Amino acid sequence: MGEQCIYSLFGGVVDQTGEILHGKTSTLCHDGKGIYRGLPQDFAVTRYHSLAGTHPTLPECLEVSSWVPSDVSNGKGVIMGVRHKKLLIEGVQFHPESILTAHGRQMVRNFLHMQGGTWQENDSHAVTSGVAATNGDANETSILEQIYAHRRKAVAVQKSTPSQTWDDIQGAYKLQLAPTVIDFAARIRDSPYKISLMAEIKRASPSKGVISMTVSAPKQAHEYAMAGASVISVLTESEWFKGNLDDLRYTRKVLDKATDRPAVLRKDFIFEEYQILEARLAGADSVLLIVKMLDSETLKRLYDYSQSLRMEPLVEVNNEEEMKAAIALGAKVIGVNNRNLTTFQVDMKTTTRLLDLIKGQEDVVLCALSGIATPQDVIDYRQCGVGAVLVGEALMRAEKPVKFIRELLGGPDCQSWIC
Repeated sequence: MGEQCIYSLFGGVVDQTGEILHGKTSTLCHDGKGIYRGLPQDFAVTRYHSLAGTHPTLPECLEVSSWVPSDVSNGKGVIMGVRHKKLLIEGVQFHPESILTAHGRQMVRNFLHMQGGTWQENDSHAVTSGVAATNGDANETSILEQIYAHRRKAVAVQKSTPSQTWDDIQGAYKLQLAPTVIDFAARIRDSPYKISLMAEIKRASPSKGVISMTVSAPKQAHEYAMAGASVISVLTESEWFKGNLDDLRYTRKVLDKATDRPAVLRKDFIFEEYQILEARLAGADSVLLIVKMLDSETLKRLYDYSQSLRMEPLVEVNNEEEMKAAIALGAKVIGVNNRNLTTFQVDMKTTTRLLDLIKGQEDVVLCALSGIATPQDVIDYRQCGVGAVLVGEALMRAEKPVKFIRELLGGPDCQSWIC
């Protein structure tokens, strides 16, 4: 509440913002100065209050340092940070320390390097009249890079744990302890609808914060299967998405009761063979390979290793260069992420812009990932020739997932008894 205290101390008025966003995330804009020096625009921060300083009462000695866009603020945005124009005083109204806040560590570092009592005494963090930082800075650390770094440490610890070493899981696989797999690409094509559904299980995300912490993965998967999903995507990353490998194991167990079960996808940040093999042992039919976070040699190696375990990966791309890399790889299932993993902004036209690159390749299934929430979204993609849509947040927020799926994909286009 530092921002509110500073605002009130210097004579400003703190009042209701007109929206309640406790524990949720918002996209932050800033002036690129002070604690925001060197940071990109539009990154996620965790909100914790429905009060904020009001624009008309902004004290003369203060300036707004950060804000979030809002429909209830007359286009000015909700004030999320203020700074004294001369004195070394700066406050924010969000959680820099939250795991769901991007670049929180850098903000804290910037703060810890400050010294003295005025901005003039801080050349390296001076309040300047320069342009605010923008996305694309070569020195910025994206959320993807943060997650990748965290996953590398977590996997290293796991691999050193007795019973979970590389030799241990290789031994388990050689003893034929891995469940059977189904053809991932073929299962996507097998759908009661005119476009296939990849239904996702995730409790949280870096962009949206907590979505549903009480969800039961196997129960949710069962409902998805009953509604005709071709694939169940399970987030197994624990820090930002609040998932784990047990979610996948239990999902696979409940789906094994069906005669024509959906395929199971491990959705995680995969960078080495260990993660692929543990996914295979847990019951996954496929794993996600993100082109943006893998060099070409590693991408090829992991793709080949997945296929050696009879798993066709979902290869994720976001631009033309990455799409060409996926095609050169020989990927049979390509997912176009409408969300840019550096900025976390969603552009629903990303998928359609890349469609021409796979024209004539009938053996490739193209999937649209991220941002799909309405029947019109589905219709637009289906008419363009997209083979499947991945739906996550909208499904996780739906009170009745089965009904939501049937409305999303059903209607006059539904070709199954499930409607």
